[in-house]
Amino acid sequence: MLTAVLTALGFVDKAKAKTLTQSEWEAIEAEFQRQHGTGLNEALSQALQSSQAEEERLKALSMISETLDVEANSDEQDSLVEAVSKMTALINSQNATIAQLNEQLATIASAAKTDLPLESVHNTLSVHGPGTTDKYLFGIENPVFAMDRRWNRIAHNVGYAAINPVDEEADRAQFGAAVRDYGKSISARYTFLKENKMLNPEKLAAGEFATGTSNLSSAGLGDQYVIIRQDALIAHVLQRMSVTHLFPKRSGIQDRDLMTNAFFQEVSQAWQAGRVFKGGMELKPEMGYVDDAMSKIFFPSMKEIERLYIGYLNTDGSDPIKWSMIEWMLVRIYEQMISEQNHRQMMGIYVKPTAGTPGHYLNAGTGIVYTLIRYMNECKLLPFSHPAYDNYTETTMLSAVIEFTKEFMEKLDVDQQASAYTIYLNDRHKPWWRACLREKYHLDNDFAGTEGLMGRVPDTDLSIQWVPNLDNLKLMFIQQAGNLNLIENVPGEMFAAKMKDEMEAVMVWSVWKEGAAASFVGAPFSDYEALKENDYLLQRVFMNVPSVVLEPGATNADARNGIIFFIGENVAPTALTDIKNARKGAAYIIRCGEHTSNATTVAKSGKFAKIIKSFSPTKEGDYLMVVLNDAGDGFLELERCEAGKRTINELLQPNVPGGR
Repeated sequence: MLTAVLTALGFVDKAKAKTLTQSEWEAIEAEFQRQHGTGLNEALSQALQSSQAEEERLKALSMISETLDVEANSDEQDSLVEAVSKMTALINSQNATIAQLNEQLATIASAAKTDLPLESVHNTLSVHGPGTTDKYLFGIENPVFAMDRRWNRIAHNVGYAAINPVDEEADRAQFGAAVRDYGKSISARYTFLKENKMLNPEKLAAGEFATGTSNLSSAGLGDQYVIIRQDALIAHVLQRMSVTHLFPKRSGIQDRDLMTNAFFQEVSQAWQAGRVFKGGMELKPEMGYVDDAMSKIFFPSMKEIERLYIGYLNTDGSDPIKWSMIEWMLVRIYEQMISEQNHRQMMGIYVKPTAGTPGHYLNAGTGIVYTLIRYMNECKLLPFSHPAYDNYTETTMLSAVIEFTKEFMEKLDVDQQASAYTIYLNDRHKPWWRACLREKYHLDNDFAGTEGLMGRVPDTDLSIQWVPNLDNLKLMFIQQAGNLNLIENVPGEMFAAKMKDEMEAVMVWSVWKEGAAASFVGAPFSDYEALKENDYLLQRVFMNVPSVVLEPGATNADARNGIIFFIGENVAPTALTDIKNARKGAAYIIRCGEHTSNATTVAKSGKFAKIIKSFSPTKEGDYLMVVLNDAGDGFLELERCEAGKRTINELLQPNVPGGR
């Protein structure tokens, strides 16, 4: 439309040179109105105000300049101008035929530039932002990255801190509020990603979810950059989560998780007339629970945070997580949290802390191993207990697993398929497994070599999952994948960091809930004798007892060999006086096996002076579970089974089912 007007008025060259005068613009607008029945400004945008006319004129000139820009030679330009002139003349003459108009339209259309779709010219948003400006760090137009905030000045130039001393009151309060808001935002983003099954580290790091989800459609560009960076931060943390792919997380558990399992008696029979009934159903709930965990970190002052941050920047090279001070502090805290939680999700056992005394990270929640032990103590899970399984070595591991698997197949219910189950082995013992395979099958391997049997028990359909964070525990257990779960309350709750100042000090903290549970283990029984008599019927989790058998007459145990100690067959009364090399955070179990005569006792004295009372086992399955005290010089009692009766120390284990 503009081209036709400019050609008719002879202003094409002046338009390209952008030298049109006010009077010429007025002539253009008048001709535009005459030819098209509308004003130039209205045609460009109905929403623009009259004060923006000059800006729109420049836009119009740019459009015209691009349209009339000749990339070939001057002859092509002349022919285009001539075509426009002819078309204008035809329109003005009112005698034009459709064929003539189409001919001129085709000439003009052939010179038009290809219309590119938006996606092909749109710049992909980067985690690094468009570039730092005077107003925003990384160019991210969001208050947390505003350059009037001290931490962003330091992130841009670490020398800023040296010549601009921190204002402990103003800067600390501002920093604390920003950390709190950012922590809440990260937690909310984590929750959204989990609920929408988007916790994929690779895709998060690549920004796929941040730029391709409908929830960002109303977000401003600055907010989208924040989301991208939060996704990258979450991806950085997720890559350190090492067991959640083996044991899925179940959320929404505030206290206890109750799964009602139905146990049916035999119901089938041959037909006969009359009211001859058979069978029944018993409902037995399976219960999981969460404990309250927390992190609380104390910084002496805002200066301390700055010093750590600046020192890190000066020594850590080109770490991609070298972000603003808030993100740096949170990601370093999260890394430590995740490292501890990874270990705790396997080897943790909750112990209520002594008031005013920091507790061990393993005692902030109960993980998979001690949950399996709880099921054994509750007489729901009968273990396969044999010295060959329970304390295998680097040379006997393969034969132990094979024999353990054979026993599992013999005891599995007839309506169950072994191929639906998975065996879980200690990742630390992979070299043992590999060496055993090489020794036994070195002449019988296919082209895959020993690696072909790293994921399967030889001569079976039973797949292997290698479990990290099991220390040196000789544990192996079999379940259907997805049965054992890690449980929590709010997804990402651990990441909702808060900050508060107290005088010149700064405190950072977060609270969350965590635990572990199975959906189905087996039918519960009143005592260990009844569990043995059931002989694995309806059991769906199978395990060995990672343990050592104490020598006859032994008066101490060595924690380097395991966490469960079977009392040996003593020829005379024997008392255990110590568990040497015990570590804080771990619970140790002294358990009575088949031999009950002269079973080892534990007196309430010496290292065991703080247990509730002396321990004197009389039946198979009796046990005493203890943990080191805060000072590390004695043991506290968590629970016991004596004469077949289980008792839980509610002061230290307040949430364990059976304790309340």
